[in-house]
Amino acid sequence: MLFFFQTELAMKTWLGMFAILAVAVSSATGAEPLPPEGCSRIKLTFVLPPELPQKPNQTMTNVGGLVLPMESIRPVSIFIDGQFTGHTLASPYAPMRPDIHLTAGEHEFDFKCDGFAPVKIKLTVLANQCTQYLIVKMTEASNEKTAVSKTKTKAKTHVVGRDIFEEENVK
Repeated sequence: MLFFFQTELAMKTWLGMFAILAVAVSSATGAEPLPPEGCSRIKLTFVLPPELPQKPNQTMTNVGGLVLPMESIRPVSIFIDGQFTGHTLASPYAPMRPDIHLTAGEHEFDFKCDGFAPVKIKLTVLANQCTQYLIVKMTEASNEKTAVSKTKTKAKTHVVGRDIFEEENVK
């Protein structure tokens, strides 16, 4: 009887240690719980164009455990199906990856950030509780305006005496 008691006690001790180890391993690996039934997890990643070289004596800040130049961090407004969902931070030096749980079906994402052109993306969200990745490439608004202005036709200017006439090229 004493042998049975010792093995039962040893077994409970080992099972307790194994359970603690399993909890520690799952929390250390960062295992994420599944999204609700009929939904999927959308992981957003924002890609910004590289910044100019860093200036000396630039103000730095801590964002998510990373020290980044203050001027490089941009707030991005997220709209899903026309409704404001929230803000996230974006930087060309370190990606911030917000997670969103959405129900299955077609969804339209709008992303707005000062200094960048707005981005619209349609995505079909799957119903199998999976993780989908959405990479959003932000382009500078000034580049977009330059591209539009280059496509316009230039006007010819004629000077006759003191009068100035402009003639548009029509194609």
